[in-house]
Amino acid sequence: MNTQLTRNKVVEIVDSCMGSSKSTNTLKYMDDNPQQRYIYVSPLLSEVDIDGRVPKALNNIEIFSPTDANGTKGDHLLELIKQGCNVCCSHSLYSSLTDQHFNQIAIGNYIVIIDEEINVIGGFDNYSDSDIQWLIEKGDVSISDTDGMVSWVGDKSKITKDHKYYEFLRCCESGVLNSSKRSSTMMVTQLPIRLFECANRVIILTYLFDNNILNSFLKLKGFDVIQCKDIVPNKVDKKEFVKLLNIIPPTRKVKQHKLTSTWWSEANGDMIKEVKNFTETTCRSLGVKGDDVLWTVPKDRAVKQNNHGKILFKPRGFIIDSEGGSCYLSSNIRATNEYAHKTTMVHLINRYPLVCVNAYLQDFGCKMNPNVFALSEMLQWLWRGCIRNKEPMNIVIGSERMYWLFMNWLNDYEISPKPIIGKTYLKGKDNE
Repeated sequence: MNTQLTRNKVVEIVDSCMGSSKSTNTLKYMDDNPQQRYIYVSPLLSEVDIDGRVPKALNNIEIFSPTDANGTKGDHLLELIKQGCNVCCSHSLYSSLTDQHFNQIAIGNYIVIIDEEINVIGGFDNYSDSDIQWLIEKGDVSISDTDGMVSWVGDKSKITKDHKYYEFLRCCESGVLNSSKRSSTMMVTQLPIRLFECANRVIILTYLFDNNILNSFLKLKGFDVIQCKDIVPNKVDKKEFVKLLNIIPPTRKVKQHKLTSTWWSEANGDMIKEVKNFTETTCRSLGVKGDDVLWTVPKDRAVKQNNHGKILFKPRGFIIDSEGGSCYLSSNIRATNEYAHKTTMVHLINRYPLVCVNAYLQDFGCKMNPNVFALSEMLQWLWRGCIRNKEPMNIVIGSERMYWLFMNWLNDYEISPKPIIGKTYLKGKDNE
């Protein structure tokens, strides 16, 4: 492995609202500059497969999508990069790259364009606190004071694939396991920073980047974050959204429920019923049917599989559409056009970042804003509906905090979970 390759410590950001044609204008930039080499990374495989939007949008350059026809997609991607080809792939595939890929990307002077933020930090709950503490006390692992990176320093000769701590060892050797300062057993996994270092340029298309998780992560890892000057998104006037939106706030009964992930995990049948009744009553009052509605709750309340016997959230008349498809959509979904026909979006989660992720970033001086995180996640979800086509849409919000985050954003006020005293709010097409 060539360890002498230059590692880029600059990341360029295109930060603009949904509907500003970030992706469209980026693909035009690529088409206008065919002399460059590109790796375009999308959240959705459907966007980057052979018949996807990305290959179809490019006329002046040929771009390839890795396949598993003769091995793994990772192997095919490596061969394409070695050949100097332009490539498009999913977030999932890009996140799994190895040092071999990184070195070839560096040699090829690629421009890596990442459409929407990659989830760079996640929780690590594979082992109990006592297991981790035992490894630390035994001296098998050490923790860096600089960034909390966990390294395996003990004997590993007997740790085979079926060993209890094999996964722990693997994470350590991959350099993806980190511990917070407040508790050595509170750990997170991270993507390798070489994902952002290996290319000649890295450009990320995003929204509400400041004070979000990726911004905090890049600062912690010593990157300079600058505005991309080559890709200019279109201007978006939020007043145009207001004219199209009918925004329904939570009722007094629903306001009593926090709707956090913890609340949903612990909620009993009566509590679930109140939220279900709110959903049913609201949707019927709007005169919509299952074909029109999309709602979100935590997955283990929407899907029976592996939900540990929890009561499912099943609003009558709004469980499946006329073709048998589910009216449920995960709250962290991004960048799909599959639900652009939905006229009523029912958001029923009070979003917060994982406690371990927030703690880790705080402990190392890169505090993120949980309100920005929550708003960003909700906006991405809401914009899966027909508003992305600039069509009238109902928005139903169950959490009072999330409602005010949205209303303050829509009215260009401070991102706050409470109404701003003295401010007048535009509330949508039917209740201005």
